Amino acid sequence: MAIKGKSKGRSAKAVTPGPKPAYQPVKKPLLAKREFWLVILSILGVMVIVGLVAGFIAERNASAQDDLEQRMRATMSSFQGQVEPVLTTIGQANPPVGYSAFTDLQTAIGDLVAEKPGAPGDSKALTQTATDAATSAKTALEALQAIDETALIQGKGFSEEFVLYVINSKGDFVHAITLYGEAAKLLELAADAQGPERAELAARSQAIEKAATELFDRGYADYIEAQTKAGTFAPPAPAPGLPAPTGTS
Repeated sequence: MAIKGKSKGRSAKAVTPGPKPAYQPVKKPLLAKREFWLVILSILGVMVIVGLVAGFIAERNASAQDDLEQRMRATMSSFQGQVEPVLTTIGQANPPVGYSAFTDLQTAIGDLVAEKPGAPGDSKALTQTATDAATSAKTALEALQAIDETALIQGKGFSEEFVLYVINSKGDFVHAITLYGEAAKLLELAADAQGPERAELAARSQAIEKAATELFDRGYADYIEAQTKAGTFAPPAPAPGLPAPTGTS
């Protein structure tokens, strides 16, 4: 009988070892991180640079504005220095912002149209008034035309509004004084005329004078606006004996 050998015992299963514990570094607080402070410093640096640039630009703009205002004042002062002597030969200021030009001419024309002249010698007085007005208009016109306003304002960086005030004021003055001269010539002709011809010449003279006054007033308004923009406007004092304007109606 065969002898059975001993059966081999079952071998033990190998046990797979578990994963090794990984090292978990301790997280630093945000404020303790070097990178955080580097970012903060970078941001602060940019802010400082932006602030310096903004301050420089603001200072440069303020300086440029000061220079512009100074140029405007100098230009307007020069313009006024040439215009004012001309205006004083044809009228006088009517504070605070008005001006009365060729008042004797206007009165004489109005009287003629209203048929007030009638006494002997009136024609001679009308002729003298007309001649004086025509002479004053001619002299004033030549003086105004000699003013080179373009040279005063060109290439100085002024606003379009200010430039137009200067140009339009002189242009309206020139046109108005030209018309005043024409009205004076018609008055002179009317002084020597009689009947319907005299009345017609007087009416034509008055129509031209009124157009001249409208132009002159518009030019003077622009003249005041230009002074106001430049900061050179100083209202003239009221004539002695007249109440100061209160601004109320």
